[in-house]
Amino acid sequence: MMFPDPFGPISREEMRQWQLERLQTTLNRAYFQVDFYRKRMDALGLLPEDVAALEDLRTLPFTARRDLADHYPYGLFAVPLRSIVRLHTSTSTFQGKENPIVLGFTRHDVEMWRSLAVRLFEQVEVTDRDIVQVAFNYSLFPGAFTFNQAVEALGATLAPAATNSATIQLQVLQDFRCTVLATTAAFALHIADTMERTGTESSRLRLRLLLVGPEPLPDPARARIESVLGVPVYGLYGVTEMVEPGLAGECTARDGLHLAEDQFLAEVVHPVTGEPLPAGSEGELVLTTLTAEGYPLIRYRTGDVTVLREVPCPCGRKTARLSPVLRRTDNRVSVRGIPFYPEDIELLLRRFDSGLEDFRLVISTVYGIGDQIEVLLTRTPAQDLPGGGRSQYLDLLRSQLRRALGLGVRVQMVEPDQLPREGLGYRTVFRSLTPVPDSPLPSPP
Repeated sequence: MMFPDPFGPISREEMRQWQLERLQTTLNRAYFQVDFYRKRMDALGLLPEDVAALEDLRTLPFTARRDLADHYPYGLFAVPLRSIVRLHTSTSTFQGKENPIVLGFTRHDVEMWRSLAVRLFEQVEVTDRDIVQVAFNYSLFPGAFTFNQAVEALGATLAPAATNSATIQLQVLQDFRCTVLATTAAFALHIADTMERTGTESSRLRLRLLLVGPEPLPDPARARIESVLGVPVYGLYGVTEMVEPGLAGECTARDGLHLAEDQFLAEVVHPVTGEPLPAGSEGELVLTTLTAEGYPLIRYRTGDVTVLREVPCPCGRKTARLSPVLRRTDNRVSVRGIPFYPEDIELLLRRFDSGLEDFRLVISTVYGIGDQIEVLLTRTPAQDLPGGGRSQYLDLLRSQLRRALGLGVRVQMVEPDQLPREGLGYRTVFRSLTPVPDSPLPSPP
């Protein structure tokens, strides 16, 4: 069933009717194929056909990330494993216990995500004449594979660059004559800094635009990237538990991120009470999949605070738009596009060192570089250091943190009175550092 043309004369009421039809199919799939959702509906005395309007969905409870973890590995799958063609996994920590999350996708689901990524490219006018350089960490951002497939489906030329250094990325941009770069905001800032340090002029590149995500794109970061690279930067949005990218992205008007309403039903609720809020209000984004076969999610709390607008975009599209994520409702942080929880850091630290007393996770934003991570810790002096001496201890711990996060982390052992106050909650401190413009900037770990 083809979704209405977002440029066409369809009204919001007609759009919602299309969504309702797909929602009813999803509810039937969840009820008959997923024990978790059937038990929830039975407890309410609710059948899928009782949801006669989108507002009726609010009678169902939210789905949380912990629900996904509690049903590891395949408890929320709606199809037999033989119908799954792709598995994605991530880990989270709840009350000191690691809980993997496994997502499964059918051929239909994979094609759906690919088509949504194609839509992102088309919204910013990428065509089959472009050469697209994809510079993501493929092991930590599975959505990068979807980007690759979308570029090829569009008929454009793909130049996968993975996690090569900024110097090599710039070399590829020049030698391959790439016209589009897809990467994280933090890495785009690093490329901009490298251009300034090496004296690389933007005129030497063939770039037309950058597409950045999945982490938020602050206005100062966008301004800096654009000033150095000399091309427009467009943001995208995705949710790890639904596979990113493709859920929403900017168009050339850059007035919000267009939501894929044919695939997701969005609600905005009060972060504390869970009560629904009208369009245009700031609140937590809640999503329901509308066509996912392998892993349907009903009223999933994303933890992202945003604003949902339903007025037409200046570009002519009539789909609802999201504002860039304003903040999180939980402790999760994202560094260079890689999300994690401080609780994960504590679990690793305590497993490594039984003498650990306290720690702080310090996230510093360095102008021109992006986010850097530092762990400051205190420990019981009487306890022997794992690994031998102080230097070996710190080296081993840095190595373990890098393997766990996929990011370089500075580690320092300090006195208790040197631990900074918590800034973001749960032992997390945020600092904004701006070096003198002419001073050399540190390289990212």
